[in-house]
Amino acid sequence: MLLLFLAANLYSIDKAIVGVLAEPIKADLGITDIQMGLLLGLAYSLLSGLCGLWLGTLVDRHIRRTVLGCAIIVWSLSTVAGGLSPNFETFFIFRALVGLGEAAVAPAALSLIADMFPPERRGRALSTYLIGASIGTALSSIIPGSIVGANLHLSIPGYGLVIPWRSAFILCGAIGPIVGLLFFSVKEPARRGMQTDKMKGPTAVDKLAYLWRQRAVVIPLFLGFCLYYVAFVGVAAWTAPLLMRSFDAQLPDFANTLGIILLISGVSGYMLGGLSADSAIGSRRGGRLMIMTILPIIALPSAFSGFAPSLLLAILLLASISLATPMLNVAMNATVQEIVPNDMRGFSYAFLSVVSALPAGAGGPLLLAWVTQSVLGDPARIATSFVIVVIPSLLGSAIAFLLARRAYLRVGSDGELGNVIAASRN
Repeated sequence: MLLLFLAANLYSIDKAIVGVLAEPIKADLGITDIQMGLLLGLAYSLLSGLCGLWLGTLVDRHIRRTVLGCAIIVWSLSTVAGGLSPNFETFFIFRALVGLGEAAVAPAALSLIADMFPPERRGRALSTYLIGASIGTALSSIIPGSIVGANLHLSIPGYGLVIPWRSAFILCGAIGPIVGLLFFSVKEPARRGMQTDKMKGPTAVDKLAYLWRQRAVVIPLFLGFCLYYVAFVGVAAWTAPLLMRSFDAQLPDFANTLGIILLISGVSGYMLGGLSADSAIGSRRGGRLMIMTILPIIALPSAFSGFAPSLLLAILLLASISLATPMLNVAMNATVQEIVPNDMRGFSYAFLSVVSALPAGAGGPLLLAWVTQSVLGDPARIATSFVIVVIPSLLGSAIAFLLARRAYLRVGSDGELGNVIAASRN
């Protein structure tokens, strides 16, 4: 659990650091908002989207600690290399490798947790693991902000002097390989409730067929998650530019405050998410889906953050989506664990990542950039872009989760889905 906690911490830092340093990266590489949107979204999501199902199959059929260790080493070294990239194209390639490595983490970690804890304790176990992600998100603001504020230049043999934003990438990526190697020293937990003969397990076609049979629940469930993440990834990616452009601030002016508030809201969200998922309300049929229906509404204030009368109030409004997202992650992951068999969990998490990676992970940041640059035609109007993109995405997400809950209540007590739920709870 400690290593999983650290892995979640590291991937959040290496994922979010590009958005935090978007303005100095843009200035140094001489790129546009749309190109920056590609780096924030498509670059990170491309390989994870294309290879996600393969990674999920690896998780279901191979030693998960090995998959995790290799993935951490790949994304960490790619983060360091990205900090040394001379142009947009090279940076894009290394961000794609970061996304590929990090795409293996959630399926492997969540599959491990499902085998380490009984169903009635999984919500709290998931929240404990995911708190690491919140700490990483906070540090992704605090660490680069401190490095830029200190005007830290590193001297790299054979490369030369490195400017502050590049120094941040190098320092943030350097510790990852150590954590990755430590995974090879731990014991793999035994898998619960699946055949010992891997060759007799379901194929990818079998797993897709199972999900299709449950499409009345799965389609709106996954659609709601995707729409929510269009809003969340877009907000997270463009938070620092929004604050810098709307309030005439520099990164060191708000990095620590932003990091602390994100930490408080993220950790609180995961704690509340674990408690609510395991509560009497969350444990009843459709309870977690009802919680998921409400959470996009709680996140709505983030859409108006650019119009706040002060920088501090803007950060507090942004915290609404940082509070709601961890709660949604816990409820969503617990729901997936409940409705699919053990030997489909890694595949199902990966499939969820695939269907949300390109439209949400790539589309959110790019959509905000396109509205700002091409529709509004003014980088200073990024606050209006938040309203245009975030509100429809969150409202659509809430409606989709509501439809998933209705379908779940309609079919969850009988048929194949009901049998899986009963087996999971036993």
